[in-house]
Amino acid sequence: MARRRASRPAPVLPARGRASIRGREPERRRLRSPRILLISIAVVGVVGFVGLALANSLTAPAYACAELLTTPPSASADEGFATESLGQGHVATGTKVRYGFCPPTSGSHYGARGAGPIPPGFYGPDAEAGPGGWVHNLEHGYVVALYRFADGTGPSEADLAALRTFAANGPPTSSAAACGYRSKIVVARFDDMSTPFAVVAWDRALLQERFDPSAAQRFASRWIEASAPEPNAC
Repeated sequence: MARRRASRPAPVLPARGRASIRGREPERRRLRSPRILLISIAVVGVVGFVGLALANSLTAPAYACAELLTTPPSASADEGFATESLGQGHVATGTKVRYGFCPPTSGSHYGARGAGPIPPGFYGPDAEAGPGGWVHNLEHGYVVALYRFADGTGPSEADLAALRTFAANGPPTSSAAACGYRSKIVVARFDDMSTPFAVVAWDRALLQERFDPSAAQRFASRWIEASAPEPNAC
């Protein structure tokens, strides 16, 4: 009879050997953890940068100023002063317009319904009524009164009430009546000015430290439709 061969038992590893094998996997996981953390930080940083850039683009004004307009010594108390022409080109709505000085009294502007010119009247501090729109109004013979509201400081309630009255009771013209308006007056917030208030017509400005309704009316009576390239347009 053939002798049966005894089956060999599985080799028994030393206890230290088994522990070292089991310990390799946690070590790999420990090695991967810093890499994952660094990748996560990088992803969060990129997302934050993109979000900040988008937020800045949404809140940044759609215009830029080379300098702030100041009153020359020869300026008239009622008629203001003549300003340099900044042109009268039309640009696509939303284009960032660069003006040689602010507040602009001419220059590039939007030429689309609802964007420019804008309807006459009073625009509050939170309204979207930028120069890309109302410069087109100036081209059509409007007078625009501006008030500054910067760093949380703006006109008093009395000044705002006077500006509303000015917007509602500007000098009437036949051109305004033909357009269905009483007068071609716009009042809007504009922060980039050397004075708290300004009243502007095409290539003409009256800067005021305090809003003077009587002087604003005299300026409007003199310059509404007077210097504009398209005085009969709405």
